[in-house]
Order: sequence, then structure tokens, then C-alpha cells
Amino acid sequence: MEKYRAPNRVNLLRAREYGLEQSFIHIEQTRRLADFTLCKYRDLTSYHHSSISTMDLDQSEYRYLLSGGSNGHICCHDMFPSSLVATHPIVFQIDRNTNRDHHTHNICSLIWYSNDNGMFITLGLDKKLKIWDTNRVKLVDDYEFNNFAYAAQIPSVADTSIIAVAHENGDLRLIDIRTGSNSHIIHSHTKKGVCLIKWFNNSPYLLASGGVDGRVLFTDIRSSRNHYMSLDRDNILTDNDQVKPRATTVSSVAHHRGVKSLEFLPDNTHLLTVGADDLMYLWNINNGQRLLVNYGLVPTNNMRMLTMACAQMKHDQTKGLVYVPCGKFIRVYDIFSGQRLSTLSGHLMPVSACIYNRSLVELYSCSDDILVWGSVKKEQEEYEISLKNPERRQDTTRSLGQVLNRDEWSDDEEET
Repeated sequence: MEKYRAPNRVNLLRAREYGLEQSFIHIEQTRRLADFTLCKYRDLTSYHHSSISTMDLDQSEYRYLLSGGSNGHICCHDMFPSSLVATHPIVFQIDRNTNRDHHTHNICSLIWYSNDNGMFITLGLDKKLKIWDTNRVKLVDDYEFNNFAYAAQIPSVADTSIIAVAHENGDLRLIDIRTGSNSHIIHSHTKKGVCLIKWFNNSPYLLASGGVDGRVLFTDIRSSRNHYMSLDRDNILTDNDQVKPRATTVSSVAHHRGVKSLEFLPDNTHLLTVGADDLMYLWNINNGQRLLVNYGLVPTNNMRMLTMACAQMKHDQTKGLVYVPCGKFIRVYDIFSGQRLSTLSGHLMPVSACIYNRSLVELYSCSDDILVWGSVKKEQEEYEISLKNPERRQDTTRSLGQVLNRDEWSDDEEET
């Protein structure tokens, strides 16, 4: 853990005096990323009675958490306040008892509209994509397909209206929700199907898709070509000048079996992939080469799709962590060294998704329930002591932001 030691506060104070560091909170956040533990005293109001297949957190307030179940039910929880002890209420729910437009099969994708939590999109195995008004919890528009659709994504950049949908026959369908057009189809993968798709973080035109055939393709929707790059696991980035980059071919594959997860890093230059071959790879998205990082075996436990969560250090973009669902556990890896730093345990069933809240510096994971993880080990120990000794009880309603900003300077000099 030495590599994640942040600069001491004396150096930070000096840097801030010179205008080099604007806030202590960024450094405190990076201290806590590798030290997450289960928040035992934070619960979400119970709702789902089946396994939870997917989640999404709004990117405007980092507050509202959508979750979808295998029975087609959808729920939204309010994750504020981020107190040590809290029960997060249900904001709204969509099921057969509350909304006639509910999904009838497993929820494949839940997507908040970019930088606006007034609208969200859902995709189910009932071959329907639905667009919802959040404030009224009413259906605004829907699209029905002939083939099963396994994933849907919308670019994270502002002022965009294109939704990409991955179909079982290997096609990528583009839907413009402003015009209602859904006729643009890209024939990219084989008929075995497309597992999942991800838009590039910094572009509304570039997307990555992973197929059952093990291929990961980069596509520019403005181009007439099906894809402009295919990742090849044998195209390895090396310092040896005698080793030339390998040219990709039609047979090039990123994984020997189907792709289970895609996740772009916040630095917009790297991509993480996990396959059914139980391997995780790190790629340079500019040249398509695979970096020599050994994560060991990453068991996927026959899950159809996994959602990883990535976080990079604000004071050093060359350091980052990834939280990977592995059965009933969540493994925490150093992205650029491959070292497994810790394993989070708390679920009783296989974990399907992890969501990182960069505003509150906490992690959400789901299986048959939703758990909250944060760097609150010391605070929880103090709270448990206060329960045994009421005279030492402290205020447990402090938010995590207040904990991060609290004064931790020693009072030894004042006592002397």
C-alpha cells in the first residue's frame, strides 16, 4: 500500500500556498480508495425480491441510484445523506403493481440521461427499450425490436441524443431519440451476438463493442466502415524495438471466449476488458495494443455480463484502482501493476455490478441486494464503542464529506 501514500499535509499546505494544490479533499479521497470496507450501518429500503442484474448512478448529482431486477422491476434509491448510519429511501419504483408500462422480463440496461437526471432509459429482455420521464415516472417513448437486445448505452458527453443498442444477431443499432429514427444498423460482429457496448468517455461518435466471439471492436458511427480497429490479444505493447506492432486481421480476438465487461478509464487512453476465459486485459485505445499487466485469473462464474468500477488518483493519473465482481466477492486491483490489493466480501450471491461514486467516494455493489462500501472502518469502530458506552457517543449523522474535511491535526502541542 506504500504506492498509494499521499503527500503529507505540510507539503500539501506549502503546495497550496504556491497555488499548486487547490483542495485537501482530493488527496484524502485517494487515501481512502484502497481502504474500502462494508458500511454495516447503511441500508437501502428493501424492494427487490429477485436478483439485481444492473445499476446506474446519475452523473449530475451523484445521488440517485437506479437498480433493475431479473423480474423486470426497477427501483430508484436516494443515496443522500452519506452518513455513518442511514437508511436510504425509495424515490420511485416501476413494477406491475405501480406502472402498466413496466418491463416483463429481466432488465439488461439502466441508463441515466447524460448530465440530466430528468430522464432515464431502460432495456429489457422483453425486446423493448423504454424512455422515461423521471419527475412523473411515466413512459415517454418506447422501441420494440425483433431480436433480443443485451445492452444499451448513451454517450456521457452533454447534448447528445444517440443510443446504441447491442443485439443478439451481432448488429449495433443506433437510435436518435430526438427524431425517433432507429434504422441505422451497423453489422459489426458475427451472428453469435454482441454482449455489451461502451461509448468513449470523450467522444459522442466513438464506441467499443464486445461480442460472444471474443472480439472487441472500435467503431466510428460517422464512418461507413463497420469498425476502424479490432483489438488483438497478441498485439502487445513492449519496449523491445525489434518487436513490431501486429497487424489486426479478421480472425483477431481480444479474448478466446466471449467478452463479459468493458470499462474505459477516466484518463480516456486505456480500456479494461474481462472475458469468459477468466482473464482481464488493459489496452491502449490509441494504438490498440495490450499492455503487459498480469492480473491472474479473474473468475466470472458464468455471469452473462459484469460491470466493473474504475477510479484513478486525482494527484497522479498513472495510479488507479479497479473493482471487479468475482463470484460473491469484489476484487480490488492496481490497474497498472496488476497487484490484487484486497478482496471485499459481504454478498451471499454472485455480484453482477459495481458502481463508484466519485463525489461521495464510495462504492455500490449488487447481487440479490445492494451494499455500500466506504473508508469508514475507524468511524464504525468508534460508533460501536459509543453504543457500548453512551457517555462517549458521538454524532453519527456526519456526512462522509464532513469526515473527509475534519481537522485531524494533533493537539499534543496544545496539551504541553
